[in-house]
This record gives sequence, structure tokens and C-alpha cells, in this order.
Amino acid sequence: MEIRLPPDQEAHLSAVGADTGRSSDELVQEAVALWQDRQSGRISKPKHTPAEAAARLRELRKVNSRPEGETLKDLINYGRA
Repeated sequence: MEIRLPPDQEAHLSAVGADTGRSSDELVQEAVALWQDRQSGRISKPKHTPAEAAARLRELRKVNSRPEGETLKDLINYGRA
């Protein structure tokens, strides 16, 4: 089978192949295999964008903070006697 790519995509594929030491054929075969895995549900798509994930982490950080006046050492030693 022959696949025709626009010149810019072909150049990018060649550059990636040169950087990784792999042929363009290998890269295309891997890309098709990954696409098939994603379509079949074996690889799930990310549920959130990186920006959404970072915002969620910042929200969780607000909730999971130390009480006023408590040090980390106090929390580590809490319950030890």
C-alpha cells in the first residue's frame, strides 16, 4: 500500500525517523497500531486537558492544607505517644 502525505508531513516524519533512528515505515505502522488501539478502547483518551488537570490539583491543594498553626512535624507526630 502506498500512502501519500503532504510535503510538510513527509518532512516531519523523516525528521522524527532520523531523530529516533527508525524508518518512516516503522513510524507509520506504530501510528496506525496506536490509532487502532484507541479506536477499540484499549487506550483511553485523556479525560481532561493539562490545564483542567492543573486547575483541579490547585483546588485539591486548597482543601488539603494544614490547619492554622500546625506544622508538618506536628502532623507526623499526631497520635504517637
